[in-house]
Amino acid sequence: MTAPCETTTRARFAGPHRSWWRGVTLVAVSVTAAAVLAACSSSSSSKASAGASAGSGKVAGTQTGPIKIGMITSLSGAYTPLGTNDKLGAEQEVNAINAAGGINGRKIDLIIEDDGTNPTQAVTDYQTLVSDGVVAIVGPVFSSSAQATEALAGQSKMPTIYTAASDNLANPVQYYVYMTPPTTKIVAQQLLAYMKAKGYTKMAVARDTSAFPTAGWDNMKAMASQYGIDFVYDGTFSLTATDFTTILTQVKASGAQGLMVWGSGPAEVTLTKQARQMGLTLPLLFSHAEASYLYTKPVGSAGDGAIIASSIGGIGPYLPASYPGRSVITAFADTFQKNNGYYPPEFAFDAGGAVAMFAQAIRQNGATSAGIAKALDTMTITTGDGTYHFSPTDHSGLTVSQVAITRDVNGTLQPTNFTKSQIGG
Repeated sequence: MTAPCETTTRARFAGPHRSWWRGVTLVAVSVTAAAVLAACSSSSSSKASAGASAGSGKVAGTQTGPIKIGMITSLSGAYTPLGTNDKLGAEQEVNAINAAGGINGRKIDLIIEDDGTNPTQAVTDYQTLVSDGVVAIVGPVFSSSAQATEALAGQSKMPTIYTAASDNLANPVQYYVYMTPPTTKIVAQQLLAYMKAKGYTKMAVARDTSAFPTAGWDNMKAMASQYGIDFVYDGTFSLTATDFTTILTQVKASGAQGLMVWGSGPAEVTLTKQARQMGLTLPLLFSHAEASYLYTKPVGSAGDGAIIASSIGGIGPYLPASYPGRSVITAFADTFQKNNGYYPPEFAFDAGGAVAMFAQAIRQNGATSAGIAKALDTMTITTGDGTYHFSPTDHSGLTVSQVAITRDVNGTLQPTNFTKSQIGG
């Protein structure tokens, strides 16, 4: 008998949300509806898609009824595509766990709040979930929302795994606060190593001024000299920018050998297209925020050759059979692609992995916030993003070896020779 999908979504829509990458959004909405139906009807034979290596130890205690896990993500506003895929990844994980009988016979009830890509709303959502009696929270995905709620995790003693990628969520380390995306520090480190391997010494940067790109640029700037890289131009743009003529003209005149773009929204598609229209042929490099069809589909042929950082899960199909954790990564990815019609973006891996972490913590220490936090503090687990080693001094868990440098080839992310040399096979 098919297990029901235990999900409650309390989304707030004050009218039509702004379309991010028109054409993709419409496809994503129709695909999302089909995906939810598929997830809710998946059979108990889909245990393998649970997306995490099996945990061991004690199961949850004698409590009965569903285990409430909260989620805050962006189902409206500028981050809608990211939040939608966060939701799909988390629901896939919940469905797999529930279809397999739950945890000690208890199903997970995922309660989802929409922050509207708004930090103020995220704070309200967090407080609502705490009042609802959840034992843990996934998200938000918007770094500014995550930063706005971070203090609440400690105040309410609520284990929270953020799907936003700003480093200051895990540095300095705070009890109850974790994150699943690769930090901007290790992504910056791997991108700089790639630049050095390619012989680049003079680079330009263009970046939006929201929290995630700012953290990424701060890390890259601080480490650049160690890799012999001099950034000869630094341009900024807004999250909703649509005209990059001035920036690209200045990049062209700077003598840079490549352009590093730190962004977290639709602007990167427009920047790429305008760069090619202006005849700018220098390499374009992007952070892991663009490691998905949300960039490769709307950018089309203009994106061919773009260099994009990704978690190791982003190149799952290209990992050698002997790669540690490959079976876990591909199991999650295969199920997601079957349900949704496209390879999972970073955001789906991030949220699905967070649910898997909470599940393993509950199996080990029971379904209480205190027990979950204690288990997370020393957890080792493989999810779709890669293998995490959490410790009392590391709440991000991933190392630079879990970051791939990919190339956009006809809309697919394929490992560069730089990354092939690192993963072997």
